[in-house]
Amino acid sequence: MTRPVALVNGKVFTAVSSDPNASGAQAILLKENRILSVGTSEEITKRAGRPEETGALVVDLRGKTVVPGFVDSHNHVLSAATLLEGVDCFGLESIEELKEAVRKKAEELGPGEWVVGAGWIESQFVEGRMPNRKDLDEAAPKNPVYLSRLFGVGVVNSLALKLAGIGRGFVPKSGRVDLDPDGEPTGVLREGAQGLVRKIARPEGPGEAAARMERMIVHALTVLLRYGTTSVLDPGVNAPLMAAYTSLWAQRRLPMRVSAMPAWHGISVISGEYQIYPAIEAGLQPGIGDEWFKFGNLKMAIDGGLGSKTALMRDAFIDGTRPTVPIRLDFNMLGSYIREANEKGWGVGIHCCGDLAQDLAVSHMVDAFKLKKPTPNHRHHIVHGYFPTEYALKAMADLDIGVSTQPGFIYVEGDIYPEAVDRSLLYRFKPLRTYLDRGIRVYINTDVSSGPYDPLVALYAAVARKTVRGLDFGQDEALTPREAVVCFSRNGAHLAYREKEVGTIEAGKLADLAVLDRDILDGDAGDILSAKVEATVLDGKFAYLREGSGLSVPAELQDIRVLPGDPRA
Repeated sequence: MTRPVALVNGKVFTAVSSDPNASGAQAILLKENRILSVGTSEEITKRAGRPEETGALVVDLRGKTVVPGFVDSHNHVLSAATLLEGVDCFGLESIEELKEAVRKKAEELGPGEWVVGAGWIESQFVEGRMPNRKDLDEAAPKNPVYLSRLFGVGVVNSLALKLAGIGRGFVPKSGRVDLDPDGEPTGVLREGAQGLVRKIARPEGPGEAAARMERMIVHALTVLLRYGTTSVLDPGVNAPLMAAYTSLWAQRRLPMRVSAMPAWHGISVISGEYQIYPAIEAGLQPGIGDEWFKFGNLKMAIDGGLGSKTALMRDAFIDGTRPTVPIRLDFNMLGSYIREANEKGWGVGIHCCGDLAQDLAVSHMVDAFKLKKPTPNHRHHIVHGYFPTEYALKAMADLDIGVSTQPGFIYVEGDIYPEAVDRSLLYRFKPLRTYLDRGIRVYINTDVSSGPYDPLVALYAAVARKTVRGLDFGQDEALTPREAVVCFSRNGAHLAYREKEVGTIEAGKLADLAVLDRDILDGDAGDILSAKVEATVLDGKFAYLREGSGLSVPAELQDIRVLPGDPRA
């Protein structure tokens, strides 16, 4: 007989509703990998029965807050692995700190090895500028170095430039190489020009590449468990990455639940227009899969970002310039791409930062739905959706077109936005309250590596709407903590085609939970940012248990997956 498991004496937020009056649960009863019931500690203890009679296992939550395991519905897993294995630039406050991090990684790897990293933006540095090749030369003169910015830009050192064949006056076929007044490359590479470095950074055969991808996936997903994440939706998965996922799934080695969005048109500013046809040609559909691996929507992209002034906006930026939108696809074909996906049963998620880009995407979705009415699997959505127009809001509400948002961008990147748009626009940037009030389904996620992989950063930004340096984006578009958690968990499960499995804490759902060290639901927004995950329950087992949590968990309930090298956990 399988023993029941009672988690008692906690504060349980089920995420079934964001109404604070609907809360009050204290305990959860589990059996095998499912939730049997939710209620008061007294009710659940009674249902579990006397341990000496039923063999029930009891875990005292010691007043800690329990929320559904986070469903990160836009997480580039290989990018997360790059942060974890390379130089993680999030939080570094100066170029000198960046140089020190690069130096340490170069010493660890040894001369000649590539030093890679991600997660920087110039606004985070006290110097107020981008790093350049000279900075990186000082840090690692004997190693090629490549560090990608939050969006669309990378910086390399002299050795990397030499290996990529980039010299004085170099003009790439795609993107741009920044040159100093003498025509020498500064080390800053924009959009497609980064591909010149990326293609040589890992010289390896197909077998080696496949093994590396599988290792990186396992590493990243295992560490993400420490942050309460139990499911991810990986957008824009190309053929090699899809093969790595399905290989791990077949081997039963996926550390958490994964949904994958096949790459469709315009997916990458690095490699140019790219698409996967086999998934569609084979007749596959979104939602096909099991509790561990599923297909999601198709992923497309139109424009760039706001901080890099590559978002497709109707109006000029604050300095009078027009957007330099990377050529990701043929705009004349955009409508046919969306119609083709729609006709064959696929939903499409489209990267749109600018208001004009969003209007274009929504209008083509409207046209596609005129030819074929939506089904439950047509989960079309806009990715980012910075500045929706009235047209976009109405059409999205009418046709159930959702918006996949990353409020963490406000926290990590927002300090640079006043250089792109008037500050008055910041108060309606990523207008989550407007989207929700208009009846539009809002998905909150991280978008690693354009944002930190910690869900609590995204939740904080959705509630506080403040940057790392304190710039206030206003409270008119803020969510309550409960609403933010619902958008991350319950709504995220919907976008990942897992709404029948996870995303809420209720009877019949899989037992995926995050246990937090403090109440993030009724305190100050700062409590969200300073909170830590004490434990992560995946499929009914404790997959992560923070040292010093004070939780006493029977050994048979533990399936701890611990990897070294993540000091913030």
